[in-house]
Parts: sequence; C-alpha cells; structure tokens
Amino acid sequence: MVRKQLMIKYVLFLFNKESNFATHILEFLKLKFYFLLVILLSFLSCKKDTGDAEMLTKATDSITAHIDSSKNKKIDFLERKENLQEAYNLINKIKKDSLKKPHYLDLVYAYYQLPDTSRFLELNNQVLELAKTTNDSVVIAKCYWRLGNFYSDIQNKNDSAFYYYNKGQEIYWLIGNKFDAARLLINMAIIQKNIKDYTGSEITTTKAIAMLKPLKGYGELYSSYNNLGIVFNELGEYDRAIYYHRKALEYIEKSGLTNRVPGSLNNIGVVYVNQKKYSNAIQNFEQGLEQDSLFVSDTELYAMLLDNLAYARFKSKDTTAELPSIFYKALSIRDSLQNHYGVTTSKLHLAEYFLNKNDTIKGIEYAREVQELSRQSNNFKDLLSSLLILSTADKDNALTYTNEYIKINDSLQKEERAIRNKFARIQFETDEYISKANRLNQQISQTSFISAGIILVIILLYIISNQRAKNKLIKQKQTANQEIYNLVIDQQKKFEEGRDIEKQYISRELHDGILGKLFGIRLNLDSLNEEDDSQSKKERFKYIREIQKISDQIRLLSHRLNKTSLSNVNFETVLEELIKSQNAGTIKFHIEFKESINWDTIDNNIKINIYRVLQEAISNIHKHSKATEARIEFENLNDQLIIGITDNGIGFSPEKTKNGIGLGNMFARVKKIKGKITISSLGENRKGTTIKLTVPFN
Repeated sequence: MVRKQLMIKYVLFLFNKESNFATHILEFLKLKFYFLLVILLSFLSCKKDTGDAEMLTKATDSITAHIDSSKNKKIDFLERKENLQEAYNLINKIKKDSLKKPHYLDLVYAYYQLPDTSRFLELNNQVLELAKTTNDSVVIAKCYWRLGNFYSDIQNKNDSAFYYYNKGQEIYWLIGNKFDAARLLINMAIIQKNIKDYTGSEITTTKAIAMLKPLKGYGELYSSYNNLGIVFNELGEYDRAIYYHRKALEYIEKSGLTNRVPGSLNNIGVVYVNQKKYSNAIQNFEQGLEQDSLFVSDTELYAMLLDNLAYARFKSKDTTAELPSIFYKALSIRDSLQNHYGVTTSKLHLAEYFLNKNDTIKGIEYAREVQELSRQSNNFKDLLSSLLILSTADKDNALTYTNEYIKINDSLQKEERAIRNKFARIQFETDEYISKANRLNQQISQTSFISAGIILVIILLYIISNQRAKNKLIKQKQTANQEIYNLVIDQQKKFEEGRDIEKQYISRELHDGILGKLFGIRLNLDSLNEEDDSQSKKERFKYIREIQKISDQIRLLSHRLNKTSLSNVNFETVLEELIKSQNAGTIKFHIEFKESINWDTIDNNIKINIYRVLQEAISNIHKHSKATEARIEFENLNDQLIIGITDNGIGFSPEKTKNGIGLGNMFARVKKIKGKITISSLGENRKGTTIKLTVPFN
C-alpha cells in the first residue's frame, strides 16, 4: 500500500511544469526497480525460511535414523560407530544451539549404549558446557545423571558416581522436578548400600520415598523399598528386611512391572537363607524360577535363582536334591554370560559344598579360583570370602590367608570409611546449599507476599472508590427515575381530579336537572291519569315527548361518563396526555391501544423507560422527520408489550446515525428492561420510518 502511494505521488510530480521530465522519468524507473527488488528479496527470504524448515526436518529424520541404526546389535560394531559419527556431523550442521541440544543428548546416550566410553565422555562434556553457556538446567542435570551412570556402571567408581548423582538431584530439586530428584536419590542410596553405609542409605532412601509417594511413582517406590530390604538384610534385621521386600512386591503389582517379581522373590529367599529358614527360602526361589520365560527374558537372574536354590537345598541337607548338578548348571550359564561376579558366587558355593562333603581338594580348588577371579575384577567382597574359606580349609597356608584377609579387610574398611566421610561432606554441602536456597526463597516469598498485600490493598481501595462512584451514579439514576415516576403520579392525580370534577358535574346534572324534570312529569302524569279526554291525551303526549328528551339527555351523560371512566386510567392516560400535548404543532400524532393492557401489573421501571423512549422518539420525529402524521400503537401479544412508532417523514439511514446520543439512549433503555428495538426506514429522502419495541411484561 505504501509502495503504491509513493509511486502515484511520484507520477503526479512528473507532470509538474517546473520539473525536469526526463530526469524524473529516470528517477521513477529507479524507484520502481527498487520496490521490485524489495519484493523479490522478501519472496526469496520467505522461500529461504521454508527451505530451512524443510532441511531441518530432513536432517532430524536422518539423525534419528543413524542413531537407531547404531542400536542394532546385528550390525558390525564399527558400522554402528560410523552411524553415530554421521549423526554427529549432521547435528553440527544445525545452526541454532537450542535445536542441537536434544539431538546431542540422544547421541550421548547412544555412545553410552554402544559402548564407546571415551567418545561418550567427550561428547557429554561438550553438551554440558553448551548447556552451561545457555543456563539450561534440565540439560545440565541430565548430563550429570549420565556421568553418574557411567562412573557407577562402567568405571565402578562409587565416589564419582555419587558426586554426579548428587549434583543432578540438587538441580532437579531446585527447579521443582521432584520425581527425577527422587530417582537420583535412589541411585545415591544404592551406592551408599554398596559401600556399607547402611544408615546413610536408609536416610537417603527414606527421603526418596517421601518425595515419590505423592507423585505415585510406583516403579521407583519398588526400587526404594527393595533397597531398604537389602539394607536391613545386611544389618541382620531380617524381619524388617522381609517387610520391606513385601512392600516392594506390592508396588510391583501397582506399577504392573511383573518382570521384577522374580528379583524380589530372590531377595526374600536370600533373607530366609540368612535366617536359616531354608524351606521358606526354597519356596521363594522355586516360585521365582516358575515365572514365564524367565530363562529367555532374564538369563542372568535365572542363573542367580538356580544357584541360590541349590545353595538353600544344600544348607537344608536335602538329600533328594540334584547336587552339585544344579550348581554346575548355574555356573555354566553365568560363565557363558561372562558374568564374573556371578561366576565367583557360584564357585564360592561349590567350594563350601565340597568342603562340607569332605572333598577338600575340590573345595580348595574352587576357593583359589574365586581368589584369582576376584583379584582380577576387584571384587573384594568375594575375595575376602575366598580367603576366609582358604584360611580354614588349607591348613598349610592358613596363616598366610588369614594375614591377607586382615590386611585387605582393614584396607577396605578404611577406604569405605573415607568414602562415607566424602559422601557425608557432599551431602552436607548440598544440604547447606539447599538451606541457603530455602532461606532465599523464603525472603523472596516474604517480599512477594508484602508486595502482593500492598497491591491487594491498592486494588481494594480502587474497587471501593469505584463502587462508591457506581453507587452514587445508581442513586442518582434511582432519584431521577423516582422523579419521573412522581411526575407520572402527579399527572395521574390531575387526571383523577379532572375525573372527580366531571363526576360532580354529571351528578349535579342528574340530580338537579333530570331528576327534577322527571319528578315534575311524574306529578303531572299522576294528575292526568284519571282523565281520558282529548285535551288530557294531548297533555300526556307532550309529557311523553319530555320523557324522550330526558332519555336523550341521559344518553349524552352516559356517553360522557363512559368516555371519562377508563378502566386503565393510570399509565394509559399519562401516555394519552403525552401524545395529546404534541398535537399543537404541524405533526398530527395518534395513539391506539389495540388490546386491554393491565398496567398495574407492569413494573414501574419498565413504564418509566417506555415513557422516556417515547419522549425521545417523538423528539426525533419533530426534529428530523419532516412528517405530517405519526402513529403510536400498543399491542399485547404473548405476554409481551409490542409498541410501534410510525411516521410518514423523509426517513433516514439507521447505519449512519446509529452512534447518535438519542438513538444510543433509546437502545440502552430498552436493553435495561430486557427488551428489543428495531428501526426500519426506507432511507433518506424516502417516506416512512418505523420503530418497533418488544418488551416482556415481567
């Protein structure tokens, strides 16, 4: 639009006599070229934005496809790695960092699953730094979470894992994500349990449970109660351990995670073994093994249940048990899975079994295998167990094994104590940080409450002031309406006074005139009653004629009385008086009541507003219509009052004058009494305008 206006202005300027025509033609062409160039660039920009969106969609699809391919274990490892590198290259082509981050997170997790630990760490740290520059708390917390998983599951560094889990849960807590904060607390509690910080693990798990219960995180509550069961089993509080494992089973049912049932049954069986309630233990292990397709769905757990079942039968001195074949079966499965911890556990059980059977050679052989495997995998728990067995079974080297046991046990205790202290410091610093954050939040809350209070007071003062003004206006309107109604009542009183005067006149006419004449005629007729001559007949005829005149006089009085004795004198009379008062000018006004209307049943407020609307309509007819005649009709139709106001004037266009004060007041008054108003006119310089009001009686 602006371009068009400029061009028109410039063309007009070209034809100015004082201008250089050729120069301005050239300038005009330049101007037109400039606008065409602007339009072309805008078009190209829009096209470029559309193209960018399409490219981004294609890139996202390609990135997802490459990451999905990397998870296919049937593909060669190097090919899977190449897929992730290709995804990384595509992500780097995206210009906006905010669009890169979600893809980076997926890529980091894919490297973790591959696994490619060095690339995982490199890329995770890259995403972490990017998130820190943009202050993206959610992404920062996720990066810390994955670092915690890395150090816990792959590096077996409990202190580093605990540190990163703690940093992640701290951020989640501060941003109000209690669910993920609780999940990280569970991970921290499991690490505390693993380093034998059972009290710390119980406290951390209890915190997680308190956060999860309102959120109905049933799967996470299962993990929490399962951890508490293991903690109290290690503490030797077996009844409490059973209680918490049973609670864990309840939450498995609520969450629908039935695949976790065998694991819980195994844990309960282990507690019963420690209680030497071997029949209960065997029952739970067998129940766990009976779960559908367990060997296929979780082979490692199947081997664990099988080994624990064999051990429980061995401890219960079950002579019918197929031992040691069950031990061998469990060991074979674990060995095929390269489950080093499982293999050492199976061999420890076999060592104990053969020593119990007085097969010392096999018992020592399995114990030494456990010793060697435990050293290689840093499995100090099973290493200590193997040394303890060897110190009693191998009499020749008992002292050597005992000294090594003491040395390793002391070293582990010192290390665990150091780690526990480190964890305590981390949690103390976190608690202190959270405490400061809470104090700051309290201060912010107090300031907010005070500010809100001040704002509320200001709003209340404004509302009170505004309400007072409204009340004042309402009171003024009520006063005005009352004055109008008083005026109507005064007019009604004047009518009543006129009617009384008329009644007095008719009364005097009847009493003094008609009754007197009738009395005289009656006396004369009585005197002529006995006479029958022609003269008497003439006299009687004359008196009959007088009676006829009196009858005509009574009829005239009756008509006058009927005219003044209206059944609906109140408001109807006021309206008639209003219309009658308008007939002094050049316009002849007519009023007609098509049906009887009981004005006494109509609310005074409705009558007042009708009166005002009629006044405004009549005023507009006088001012603008140039009419010679106007008609106002009242009709009672289906419990609605229909009022029609028609004139034969020049008419007008309602659309052009709808914002006028007079018409606006009419519409407002009709709306106030829940009525409707329509205005139809043939238009300016044409004859006729009709206003129709529809007002409900109630």
